[in-house]
Amino acid sequence: MTVIDIPSALLTFSQVAIGLAGFSAILVALSGKPHQWTAVDAFRIRNILAFSFESVFLSLVPFVLTFFSLRAALVWQVSLWILALVTLGAVLQIFIGVYRMSRADRAVLKYLVISTVTAALLVMALIELLTALGWLHPASAIFFLGLVVLLGVSAVLVARFLFARPAD
Repeated sequence: MTVIDIPSALLTFSQVAIGLAGFSAILVALSGKPHQWTAVDAFRIRNILAFSFESVFLSLVPFVLTFFSLRAALVWQVSLWILALVTLGAVLQIFIGVYRMSRADRAVLKYLVISTVTAALLVMALIELLTALGWLHPASAIFFLGLVVLLGVSAVLVARFLFARPAD
């Protein structure tokens, strides 16, 4: 007997992610015109929105796969592969974003924060891949944890955007 209804938990998670995405969109709207953003602000905004919307859409993947009448184990396996690939893409997005910044703009970013975020995402992607291959269980829990990590990164970026501003 399960304590939590997994579909309800994923839908609730999706609603929380939509709330964070909406809040992030308000932050973006209030932060001025895009051509006035610093490179650091643009980097943070791009990642905030990416992680928020990834969390929303990825939380719906198991539902979409279920409509194809796949067995439960295959739904979670495919969902984890998709989540792992998106998570690895997010790491690549961070590296490319940091690489494209000037040295002065990179100096504004905290190395510890960037390192911790990318390490957490890489570890989570590895765990998701191991679970998709059947080496770890339960798949639904690992999937949900992966979503929480993505949304957590987005929340950290929102906090950094609000409170860790470069000096003008």
